[in-house]
Amino acid sequence: MTASNTPAPSSRIHEWLAARSTWQRRGIATAVGALATLGHAPFQLTLVFVAAITILVWLLDGVAERKNKLWSAFGVGFFFGLGHLTTGLYWVASAFNVDSGAWGPIWGIPATLGLAAGLSLFWAAGCALAMIFWTSDARRIPWFAVSIFASEWLRGHLFGGFPWLLPGYVWTPGEPVSQLASIFGIYGLTLLTLLVAATPAAIGDAGRSAGLRFAPIIVAALLVGMGWGWGAQRLDHALVELPGTQPIVRVTDSGLSQSEKWVARPDQEWRVLQRYLEASGPPEQSRASIVIWPEGAIPTLNFFMLENPDFMDAIGRGMGDRVLITGLTRREALVDRVAFYNSAAVIDGVSGVARLSQTYDKNRLVPFGEFIPLWSVVSRFNIAPLQRIGAGFDPGAPPTRLVVPEAPPAVVLICYEAIFPGMVPRGADRPGWIVSVTNDAWFGGGSGPYQHYAMARYRAIEEGLPMARAAAGGVSAIIDSYGREVSGTMRRGGFAEAQIPPALVETTLAHWGNILLGLLLALIAALRFFPRRIENKGLRA
Repeated sequence: MTASNTPAPSSRIHEWLAARSTWQRRGIATAVGALATLGHAPFQLTLVFVAAITILVWLLDGVAERKNKLWSAFGVGFFFGLGHLTTGLYWVASAFNVDSGAWGPIWGIPATLGLAAGLSLFWAAGCALAMIFWTSDARRIPWFAVSIFASEWLRGHLFGGFPWLLPGYVWTPGEPVSQLASIFGIYGLTLLTLLVAATPAAIGDAGRSAGLRFAPIIVAALLVGMGWGWGAQRLDHALVELPGTQPIVRVTDSGLSQSEKWVARPDQEWRVLQRYLEASGPPEQSRASIVIWPEGAIPTLNFFMLENPDFMDAIGRGMGDRVLITGLTRREALVDRVAFYNSAAVIDGVSGVARLSQTYDKNRLVPFGEFIPLWSVVSRFNIAPLQRIGAGFDPGAPPTRLVVPEAPPAVVLICYEAIFPGMVPRGADRPGWIVSVTNDAWFGGGSGPYQHYAMARYRAIEEGLPMARAAAGGVSAIIDSYGREVSGTMRRGGFAEAQIPPALVETTLAHWGNILLGLLLALIAALRFFPRRIENKGLRA
């Protein structure tokens, strides 16, 4: 008799869950999904996330014997995702409150719930996929991990992708376990995290021997221990930069909220510029040769920064001979229209004269935030993007290396581009460091900026490259190639300053890509179909 056809003896937890009504179970799934959010930044309560995933497996055990088990599993997964993503993405409503006259909470709350519900369909699909090959023994655990991994991978890639709150992010970046991302990437770490988090569910398998019930969690503990040990050893051998071999960089923030930055005044651009120049410090007193301002640092109310000679002259006087890397809005006249870009510019100061060196136009734009999909149709309803720039921004080409005077070549990631693995060029085009400019003031004062910051740090681990991050209304810091902070971080005004840490040789992930992830996925999936003989009240499976 196969294990999948052997009814599992009921444990007390299974009996209790089976006694709940359909909507009671969905309510439990919603609450447990919300609990899982505590595993992510700024809380990083990994064990709470493990508990939430364990209960999700038990909820799926409860629907495995139903005639409509696929639909029931879909419902359990949907409500788990709804609780998880609503509490994890609640800050989305803050963006609508910035321009309350145009949007306001009447739009922000339903928009947030709609986004969470749409993304919850991926968790629902993952649970339904898990139910197709569900078993009554521990082999359901690796298959559950593979199924949810598949749905999370799709969530990060379909329709432009939104890989926010991936399970792998429950490990604090820069600590030992997070170093596994240098081998398997965040998706590989997500797969391993789901596998480890689901193993305690086997303890509730009544009727099995103690060895069968506890073996999975022992194996999981060994996996975590080995991962932690390897990561700790990697950190012990971390490269230390020699004095004077890398330039000093300063990341700054004006300290203004999003609504304060966009106050409609004829001199508003000049007022904001003064805040940034103060945070950048006088040229003669600054140790930094490179200064970085966040995404869209200067508002575009009365003019475009690069098109105003007086404004550029003021930047040149304020920066001196330092290099400025700043986020900005720029426009370009095309044959049939004017295109707008969310950009970053490298401005090289020579004898107090600011010279535009290179620009990068953001490649991955935020739907409805920076552009409106199907604009020709949606425009009839008088809906504008949150950025309030016509139909929104045009996308640029994928990131490439930018030449930064007296520093290694850099790649710039603008805003949520930093949550997408693999955007940093590799091979011969690999840069020497990552510049992340973002405007986290859109996220409000809650957990959103900290989630964004934690995810960005994983790009440094994956690529083995240091990162300088300037975040308006968020966390600005200098990060080493292991995802660790090397300078004091700050939020809402001020600066952080440090020497650029050294880059590592290409990580395993950067060299091999997702080949090892594919092998890991095949291995874990194969565990579901691995035959084994177990004793269970006279029945052999």
